[in-house]
Amino acid sequence: MGFIDKIKYVIKGPSPDNAVPDAAPTELWSPEMGGEYAGFWDRMGRDRAGAYLAVAGEPFGQPATDESISEHGKDTAEILAQVLELGPADRVLEVGVGVGRIAEHLAPRCQTFTGIDISKNMINIAGERLAGAGNVRLEVTEKSDLSMFADASFDKVYFQVVLIHLDREDAYHYMREACRVLAPGGRAWFQFYNLLHPGGFKEFEFAANYMVEHGAKTRGRVHCYTAPEVRMLVERAGLSINEERSCLEPESQTFDFEIPDTDWEFYLIAVAEKPDDG
Repeated sequence: MGFIDKIKYVIKGPSPDNAVPDAAPTELWSPEMGGEYAGFWDRMGRDRAGAYLAVAGEPFGQPATDESISEHGKDTAEILAQVLELGPADRVLEVGVGVGRIAEHLAPRCQTFTGIDISKNMINIAGERLAGAGNVRLEVTEKSDLSMFADASFDKVYFQVVLIHLDREDAYHYMREACRVLAPGGRAWFQFYNLLHPGGFKEFEFAANYMVEHGAKTRGRVHCYTAPEVRMLVERAGLSINEERSCLEPESQTFDFEIPDTDWEFYLIAVAEKPDDG
Protein backbone atom coordinates (compact mmCIF):
# COMPACT_ATOMS: atom_id res chain seq x y z
CA MET A 1 0.00 0.00 0.00
CA GLY A 2 1.50 3.31 -1.11
CA PHE A 3 1.07 6.66 0.63
CA ILE A 4 -1.96 7.51 -1.50
CA ASP A 5 -3.78 4.44 -0.24
CA LYS A 6 -2.62 4.91 3.34
CA ILE A 7 -3.95 8.45 3.53
CA LYS A 8 -7.41 7.27 2.53
CA TYR A 9 -7.54 4.61 5.22
CA VAL A 10 -9.89 5.27 8.15
CA ILE A 11 -9.39 3.73 11.58
CA LYS A 12 -12.73 2.74 13.12
CA GLY A 13 -13.54 2.38 16.82
CA PRO A 14 -12.36 4.15 19.97
CA SER A 15 -8.72 4.71 20.82
CA PRO A 16 -7.26 2.58 23.63
CA ASP A 17 -6.67 3.84 27.15
CA ASN A 18 -2.98 4.45 26.47
CA ALA A 19 -3.61 6.68 23.44
CA VAL A 20 -2.19 10.18 23.33
CA PRO A 21 -4.56 12.61 25.07
CA ASP A 22 -5.33 14.64 21.93
CA ALA A 23 -8.47 13.56 20.14
CA ALA A 24 -7.38 11.63 17.09
CA PRO A 25 -8.78 12.74 13.73
CA THR A 26 -11.01 10.35 11.84
CA GLU A 27 -8.70 10.35 8.83
CA LEU A 28 -5.13 9.32 9.38
CA TRP A 29 -2.32 11.25 7.64
CA SER A 30 -4.38 14.46 7.74
CA PRO A 31 -3.03 17.92 8.72
CA GLU A 32 -4.93 17.51 12.00
CA MET A 33 -2.31 14.97 13.04
CA GLY A 34 0.07 17.82 13.83
CA GLY A 35 2.92 19.76 12.30
CA GLU A 36 5.85 18.28 14.25
CA TYR A 37 7.46 14.95 13.41
CA ALA A 38 7.21 13.52 16.93
CA GLY A 39 3.58 14.46 17.48
CA PHE A 40 2.53 13.29 14.03
CA TRP A 41 4.13 9.86 14.30
CA ASP A 42 3.07 9.41 17.93
CA ARG A 43 -0.52 9.92 16.84
CA MET A 44 -0.03 7.45 14.01
CA GLY A 45 1.41 4.98 16.51
CA ARG A 46 -1.09 5.58 19.28
CA ASP A 47 -2.10 1.91 19.02
CA ARG A 48 -0.81 -1.09 17.11
CA ALA A 49 -3.36 -0.74 14.32
CA GLY A 50 -2.22 2.80 13.54
CA ALA A 51 1.46 1.98 13.97
CA TYR A 52 1.26 -1.03 11.69
CA LEU A 53 -0.62 1.00 9.09
CA ALA A 54 2.02 3.73 9.23
CA VAL A 55 4.94 1.39 8.59
CA ALA A 56 3.41 -1.18 6.25
CA GLY A 57 -0.08 -0.22 5.10
CA GLU A 58 -2.09 -3.40 4.74
CA PRO A 59 0.44 -6.21 4.24
CA PHE A 60 -0.64 -8.63 1.54
CA GLY A 61 -3.92 -6.72 1.11
CA GLN A 62 -5.22 -7.41 4.61
CA PRO A 63 -5.24 -5.47 7.91
CA ALA A 64 -1.93 -6.05 9.63
CA THR A 65 -1.36 -8.62 12.33
CA ASP A 66 1.77 -9.34 14.36
CA GLU A 67 2.47 -12.24 12.04
CA SER A 68 1.92 -10.37 8.76
CA ILE A 69 4.01 -7.39 9.93
CA SER A 70 6.86 -9.78 10.65
CA GLU A 71 6.48 -11.49 7.27
CA HIS A 72 6.20 -8.11 5.51
CA GLY A 73 9.59 -7.00 6.83
CA LYS A 74 11.37 -10.24 6.00
CA ASP A 75 11.99 -9.68 2.27
CA THR A 76 13.20 -6.12 2.78
CA ALA A 77 15.53 -7.32 5.53
CA GLU A 78 17.00 -9.93 3.18
CA ILE A 79 17.65 -7.28 0.54
CA LEU A 80 19.31 -4.97 3.07
CA ALA A 81 21.46 -7.78 4.43
CA GLN A 82 22.58 -8.67 0.91
CA VAL A 83 23.24 -5.15 -0.35
CA LEU A 84 24.91 -3.91 2.83
CA GLU A 85 26.87 -7.18 3.15
CA LEU A 86 25.78 -7.51 6.74
CA GLY A 87 28.11 -9.58 8.88
CA PRO A 88 28.20 -10.94 12.46
CA ALA A 89 30.76 -8.35 13.55
CA ASP A 90 28.75 -5.36 12.29
CA ARG A 91 27.34 -2.61 14.47
CA VAL A 92 24.10 -1.62 12.74
CA LEU A 93 21.90 1.46 13.05
CA GLU A 94 18.37 1.74 11.68
CA VAL A 95 16.99 5.28 11.61
CA GLY A 96 13.20 5.19 11.78
CA VAL A 97 12.94 1.72 13.25
CA GLY A 98 9.16 1.99 13.63
CA VAL A 99 7.72 -1.19 15.14
CA GLY A 100 10.85 -3.21 14.34
CA ARG A 101 9.44 -5.13 11.37
CA ILE A 102 12.86 -5.13 9.64
CA ALA A 103 14.94 -5.05 12.81
CA GLU A 104 13.64 -8.39 14.06
CA HIS A 105 15.16 -10.11 11.02
CA LEU A 106 18.48 -8.23 10.93
CA ALA A 107 19.35 -8.05 14.62
CA PRO A 108 20.24 -11.76 14.90
CA ARG A 109 22.70 -11.35 12.02
CA CYS A 110 24.93 -8.64 13.50
CA GLN A 111 26.94 -7.90 16.61
CA THR A 112 24.81 -5.00 17.86
CA PHE A 113 21.62 -3.48 16.50
CA THR A 114 20.48 0.04 17.40
CA GLY A 115 17.10 1.34 16.31
CA ILE A 116 15.94 4.91 16.79
CA ASP A 117 12.65 6.63 16.09
CA ILE A 118 11.20 10.05 16.79
CA SER A 119 7.98 8.43 18.04
CA LYS A 120 7.98 7.18 21.62
CA ASN A 121 4.88 5.13 20.88
CA MET A 122 6.60 3.36 17.98
CA ILE A 123 9.64 2.61 20.14
CA ASN A 124 7.41 1.18 22.87
CA ILE A 125 5.77 -1.19 20.38
CA ALA A 126 9.15 -2.14 18.90
CA GLY A 127 10.42 -2.85 22.42
CA GLU A 128 7.55 -5.23 23.05
CA ARG A 129 8.07 -6.98 19.72
CA LEU A 130 11.84 -7.30 20.14
CA ALA A 131 11.84 -8.22 23.82
CA GLY A 132 14.45 -10.83 24.54
CA ALA A 133 16.88 -9.77 21.81
CA GLY A 134 20.03 -9.22 23.84
CA ASN A 135 21.94 -7.23 21.23
CA VAL A 136 19.17 -4.68 20.48
CA ARG A 137 19.13 -1.12 21.76
CA LEU A 138 16.13 1.13 21.06
CA GLU A 139 16.06 4.88 21.62
CA VAL A 140 13.74 7.82 21.05
CA THR A 141 15.42 10.68 19.23
CA GLU A 142 14.18 14.16 20.04
CA LYS A 143 15.18 15.72 16.72
CA SER A 144 16.27 14.79 13.23
CA ASP A 145 19.91 14.01 13.91
CA LEU A 146 22.20 11.41 15.42
CA SER A 147 23.87 13.61 18.03
CA MET A 148 23.46 10.94 20.72
CA PHE A 149 26.06 8.79 18.95
CA ALA A 150 29.81 9.27 18.80
CA ASP A 151 31.80 9.47 15.59
CA ALA A 152 32.48 6.12 13.87
CA SER A 153 30.00 4.25 16.09
CA PHE A 154 28.52 2.02 13.36
CA ASP A 155 29.54 -0.12 10.43
CA LYS A 156 26.16 -0.07 8.64
CA VAL A 157 23.40 2.56 8.70
CA TYR A 158 20.12 2.41 6.82
CA PHE A 159 17.04 4.55 6.20
CA GLN A 160 14.13 2.59 4.71
CA VAL A 161 10.87 4.50 4.03
CA VAL A 162 12.07 7.32 6.31
CA LEU A 163 13.71 10.10 4.31
CA ILE A 164 10.67 10.28 2.00
CA HIS A 165 8.66 11.66 4.93
CA LEU A 166 11.18 14.38 5.87
CA ASP A 167 11.78 17.88 4.63
CA ARG A 168 14.84 18.01 2.38
CA GLU A 169 16.90 19.92 4.92
CA ASP A 170 16.28 17.27 7.57
CA ALA A 171 16.96 14.43 5.12
CA TYR A 172 20.27 16.01 4.10
CA HIS A 173 21.32 16.57 7.70
CA TYR A 174 20.59 12.92 8.43
CA MET A 175 22.88 11.98 5.54
CA ARG A 176 25.66 14.13 6.97
CA GLU A 177 25.11 12.57 10.37
CA ALA A 178 25.17 9.09 8.83
CA CYS A 179 28.59 9.90 7.40
CA ARG A 180 29.81 11.09 10.79
CA VAL A 181 28.66 8.04 12.78
CA LEU A 182 29.90 5.53 10.19
CA ALA A 183 33.31 4.00 10.69
CA PRO A 184 35.73 4.44 7.76
CA GLY A 185 34.71 1.93 5.09
CA GLY A 186 31.20 1.71 6.56
CA ARG A 187 28.18 1.49 4.30
CA ALA A 188 24.81 3.30 4.24
CA TRP A 189 21.46 2.70 2.50
CA PHE A 190 19.23 5.68 1.64
CA GLN A 191 15.81 5.10 0.05
CA PHE A 192 13.76 7.77 -1.77
CA TYR A 193 10.80 8.08 -4.14
CA ASN A 194 11.58 9.00 -7.75
CA LEU A 195 9.78 12.10 -9.02
CA LEU A 196 10.50 11.17 -12.65
CA HIS A 197 8.83 7.77 -12.45
CA PRO A 198 5.05 7.80 -13.14
CA GLY A 199 4.40 6.13 -9.78
CA GLY A 200 6.53 8.65 -7.92
CA PHE A 201 4.95 11.60 -9.69
CA LYS A 202 1.51 10.21 -8.82
CA GLU A 203 2.45 10.30 -5.14
CA PHE A 204 3.78 13.86 -5.49
CA GLU A 205 0.71 15.09 -7.39
CA PHE A 206 -1.62 13.52 -4.84
CA ALA A 207 0.21 15.37 -2.04
CA ALA A 208 -0.08 18.63 -3.98
CA ASN A 209 -3.80 18.17 -4.62
CA TYR A 210 -4.41 17.12 -1.02
CA MET A 211 -2.65 20.27 0.19
CA VAL A 212 -4.84 22.48 -2.00
CA GLU A 213 -8.02 20.71 -0.92
CA HIS A 214 -7.25 20.84 2.81
CA GLY A 215 -5.45 24.17 2.87
CA ALA A 216 -2.46 22.71 4.71
CA LYS A 217 0.47 20.37 4.19
CA THR A 218 0.46 16.98 5.87
CA ARG A 219 3.50 16.43 8.09
CA GLY A 220 3.97 12.85 6.95
CA ARG A 221 3.50 13.56 3.25
CA VAL A 222 5.81 12.01 0.69
CA HIS A 223 8.73 14.03 -0.69
CA CYS A 224 10.08 12.95 -4.08
CA TYR A 225 13.57 13.35 -5.55
CA THR A 226 15.37 12.92 -8.84
CA ALA A 227 18.46 10.73 -9.19
CA PRO A 228 20.82 13.72 -9.73
CA GLU A 229 19.50 15.34 -6.55
CA VAL A 230 20.13 12.17 -4.56
CA ARG A 231 23.63 11.82 -5.96
CA MET A 232 24.52 15.40 -5.13
CA LEU A 233 23.15 15.26 -1.57
CA VAL A 234 24.84 11.97 -0.72
CA GLU A 235 28.18 13.13 -2.08
CA ARG A 236 27.94 16.54 -0.40
CA ALA A 237 27.28 14.66 2.84
CA GLY A 238 30.79 13.21 2.49
CA LEU A 239 29.97 9.74 1.18
CA SER A 240 30.89 7.91 -2.03
CA ILE A 241 28.12 6.23 -4.02
CA ASN A 242 28.58 2.55 -4.74
CA GLU A 243 27.34 2.42 -8.33
CA GLU A 244 27.11 -1.38 -8.48
CA ARG A 245 24.74 -1.58 -5.54
CA SER A 246 22.75 1.65 -6.02
CA CYS A 247 19.61 2.05 -8.12
CA LEU A 248 19.80 5.59 -9.46
CA GLU A 249 18.66 5.45 -13.07
CA PRO A 250 16.72 8.55 -14.20
CA GLU A 251 13.30 6.86 -14.38
CA SER A 252 13.07 3.06 -14.04
CA GLN A 253 15.39 0.80 -12.07
CA THR A 254 16.75 -2.66 -12.77
CA PHE A 255 17.07 -4.59 -9.53
CA ASP A 256 19.38 -7.52 -8.82
CA PHE A 257 16.72 -8.95 -6.53
CA GLU A 258 13.00 -9.62 -6.54
CA ILE A 259 11.17 -6.55 -5.24
CA PRO A 260 8.80 -7.13 -2.30
CA ASP A 261 5.99 -4.91 -3.61
CA THR A 262 5.14 -2.53 -6.46
CA ASP A 263 6.17 0.62 -4.57
CA TRP A 264 9.77 -0.44 -5.19
CA GLU A 265 9.26 0.28 -8.90
CA PHE A 266 9.56 4.00 -8.17
CA TYR A 267 12.29 3.80 -5.56
CA LEU A 268 15.65 5.48 -5.80
CA ILE A 269 18.25 3.68 -3.69
CA ALA A 270 21.65 5.17 -2.91
CA VAL A 271 24.13 2.77 -1.37
CA ALA A 272 27.06 4.82 -0.15
CA GLU A 273 30.35 4.26 1.63
CA LYS A 274 32.49 6.35 3.92
CA PRO A 275 36.01 6.76 2.54
CA ASP A 276 38.68 4.90 4.48
CA ASP A 277 40.40 8.19 5.16
CA GLY A 278 37.11 9.86 6.19
